Amino acid sequence: MAGLCPATVSSDGLGTILDRGRFPSELLIIQGDAHRLLWSDSLSQQEKDGLRLRIESALTGVHWLAAEYSSLTGDAIPNALISRMIRAGSAGEFGKVENLARDLSSRFELNLSVFSSLRATEVDLDNAQEIHQNLCRACHQADVGSAEQLPAYQLAKMAKTMTPKELLARLIN
Repeated sequence: MAGLCPATVSSDGLGTILDRGRFPSELLIIQGDAHRLLWSDSLSQQEKDGLRLRIESALTGVHWLAAEYSSLTGDAIPNALISRMIRAGSAGEFGKVENLARDLSSRFELNLSVFSSLRATEVDLDNAQEIHQNLCRACHQADVGSAEQLPAYQLAKMAKTMTPKELLARLIN
């Protein structure tokens, strides 16, 4: 989170930096959600149902995010591959969804350099801590195994269960 503070200052607001990050972020989140759905033994049935719903919801907008990304970057988008991922999600084939999202994520990487915590100052770190204390922590209290469909897990615990890139994707998306 502290990496967001210098990124905001250095870019006069995040604007198109975040716009360019939405598609790569969503791919990382879909991949992570599919992975947890398939491989996490500690999830409650409600959490599994919530992950399925989250993936299905994300897949409904992924073509739009890809088009936005393409218009900002000029990169060609493999629409057929995205369509395969959407069809796999509709069929409940979450292993295929995970693999296709991983493939797409390797082609459309989230630019982490602007969000580097190495750029964060002491003031940024203090601001990040204050934001967490006053905003994030109010909702992010759940543990894995929750009876909720889409629990807001404790951020420190979330950070231990996923790559830093996926956590950042979740924070900026």
